[in-house]
Amino acid sequence: MAEEREITTSLEPPQDIEAEKAVLGSMLQSEDAVMDVTDRLRAEDFYLREHQEIYKAFQDLCRKNVNIDLNTTYSQLRSRHTADFVGGMVYLSRLSDNAIVPGNAKYYAETVLAKSNMRQLIKEADEMRAQAYDGQNSADIILDHAEQRIFEIAHKTQKRNYTDINEVLVENIKQIQELERNKGQLPGITTGFTDLDKLLGGLHKTDLIILAARPGMGKTAFALNLAGNAAADGASVIIFSMEMSKEQLGERMFATAASVEMEHLKRGNLTQDEWMSLSEAQDSFENCKIVIDDTSDISVLEIKNKCRRRKAEAGLDLIVIDYLQLMSQQGFKSGDRVNEISAITRQIKILAKELDCAVILLSQLSRDIEKRPNHKPQLSDLRESGSIEQDADIVIFLKREDYYAEDDDEVDLSRQSNTCEVHVAKHRSGSTGVVELAWIGKYTKFGNLERSIL
Repeated sequence: MAEEREITTSLEPPQDIEAEKAVLGSMLQSEDAVMDVTDRLRAEDFYLREHQEIYKAFQDLCRKNVNIDLNTTYSQLRSRHTADFVGGMVYLSRLSDNAIVPGNAKYYAETVLAKSNMRQLIKEADEMRAQAYDGQNSADIILDHAEQRIFEIAHKTQKRNYTDINEVLVENIKQIQELERNKGQLPGITTGFTDLDKLLGGLHKTDLIILAARPGMGKTAFALNLAGNAAADGASVIIFSMEMSKEQLGERMFATAASVEMEHLKRGNLTQDEWMSLSEAQDSFENCKIVIDDTSDISVLEIKNKCRRRKAEAGLDLIVIDYLQLMSQQGFKSGDRVNEISAITRQIKILAKELDCAVILLSQLSRDIEKRPNHKPQLSDLRESGSIEQDADIVIFLKREDYYAEDDDEVDLSRQSNTCEVHVAKHRSGSTGVVELAWIGKYTKFGNLERSIL
């Protein structure tokens, strides 16, 4: 092991000094080269400390709106007290003279960035190794940090701390023009339900959508319907189920797509027509990009890692998590469940933004709803609420009258078995309201009604 460590530490870090010189020399000669490079490289991307200092002087001059040349750079280095350290005017002149083709500055910069990325990968691997030997953190935490850092390196772009409002408005105009060109097309991911799409504009990327209901109300069926409809429209979907197995989810999606009764599927008691419907339903899923993970004790860290990999492998538009109260977050003591749930929802919101995906997170409602005469769900009914309402961009409740039929003599029995109210109780970017959908329990299926928003 000691011999292996000696070999490892004796290796020279990846670098390309000539490319670094070419970048700096090009910037000394050409204003176009300056513009090509400054959006790509940071000072830390240069291997030699001297080159880092020269690039920092360039950055200072750019911030002051001063043209970069030999004299201004040397003056800036003197004000930074690093002129002698980098070799003074002699070394700057040599850099400028050796810049072969300033127009290739972009290519030189990409070479420097590639070497920098390699050094960062080595650094992350060393840190992961040190943490593994240290034993202070769990393997899950170490792996999550390492995978996140490697993901960032792989998709590295030059980040700025702020964006000018005019740039933001230009992007807004582009989006509006794109919507105008695509009139009649949904701006977000379709839910498959006409009235709900009208109200929400579809499911938008980076949004955290909380789907909540009492147990047995149909929230899993509704989430699967949403996932199936989105995938049929071309979206890439991943489903995390902590309560039901992948086979059970498959049965439900089969019953919905084929309009075959769940009881018939469970008993294997199917007619020839039903077998034909199942075959056609199976064919309809052939090109759908849906994957299912039924790990029962999955953590937020594992979900993040699996979603990152799926995004890199096949793209990812929609994440469905069933359900919040079965999830865990490391670092919380027993009895601190409200804060733990708050931490989970915050991490999932960050995940939605990081991966540019819509996330549907299922949640239970408290029993308080059953104490009200009309059983109308409210945001305060979110179980172990904490920051669930705060982190959510959209909160959707499901309410079926037949669910309370045995306990409520005032329920409209003529509608109790075939409708479901979808309450959009919070919509950060739009209106709230109630949409009524058809509910066909034997197929675990929701459908459109010829009705508008209530």
